[in-house]
Amino acid sequence: VWPFKYSMTEVQAALGAKLIDRLDELNSQRRDRGHRFINALSEYPELVFQKSVEDRENTFHLLPARYDGTAYGKNNDDLIKLLSSKYEIKVIVQYYPLNRYPLFAKMGFAEADCPNTDFFFDNMISFPFHHWMSEVDFEYMISSTKLALNELRK
Repeated sequence: VWPFKYSMTEVQAALGAKLIDRLDELNSQRRDRGHRFINALSEYPELVFQKSVEDRENTFHLLPARYDGTAYGKNNDDLIKLLSSKYEIKVIVQYYPLNRYPLFAKMGFAEADCPNTDFFFDNMISFPFHHWMSEVDFEYMISSTKLALNELRK
């Protein structure tokens, strides 16, 4: 009933073994970019990023945020649509809470009292964030997000 498949190919294993040698460097670059993105958007309190614990390092596997545009009569769908249609940036809602997946509902796990999870999920967006994004594209994403947030404030 529960789907799973954990095997990887030999090519994936070889590539992964080589990437481990560069792991600290890659994580450092991701951290730098993650902090740059968050700091660049710090003047927009309607966009809230997860706080990092002081004695821990975030590797920014993803770059999710919560958008609260209620003061402007907007929601995360408005930001998603604007970034996609006008700026060609695909932000998504990622990683649904497990109790919202049909498989878990079918297995009797649809009812869950997780108000913080529900609130975050109902207002979340996840920015494209991968190591191979060019600096030009990264800067474009920052400036376009600012433009979009300013437009939604009107």
